[in-house]
Amino acid sequence: MTRRTMTLRRMTRRLTYVFAALLLSAALAAAPGIARADDGFLSAVDDMPLMPGLAETGDGGIAFDKPTGRIVRAVATGDVSEKGVRAFYNGTLPQLGWEREKKLELIGDLMVFRREGERLEIQIVPEGTAHTEVRFSIEPD
Repeated sequence: MTRRTMTLRRMTRRLTYVFAALLLSAALAAAPGIARADDGFLSAVDDMPLMPGLAETGDGGIAFDKPTGRIVRAVATGDVSEKGVRAFYNGTLPQLGWEREKKLELIGDLMVFRREGERLEIQIVPEGTAHTEVRFSIEPD
């Protein structure tokens, strides 16, 4: 397989993921009684949904591409439960091609996913009974 063919396949997959994320965002917007973030996605990652009820803080928000892949850090907070965050990302991310890697989750508040040579870590930090901070980290696998 040529390098051009591999690049085209990767671009096609990414466009598919973006389209799926847009469909999910539209479904969330249409669902009654669900609060949603401004555009429904992290600002640094166009195909990473932001759970309804969470808002980015601007803390740790960095993104840049390396020859081996992108590196992204973002933080969001909101009046959502840790259990709700887990349920949302466990249900949403597999639809976008992310596969959960439970064996890599060495601490209780961490969720780890992989997709196309990237590793996503979501750290869930409860800040009281109903307020939660969620830290996103994407880097080459």
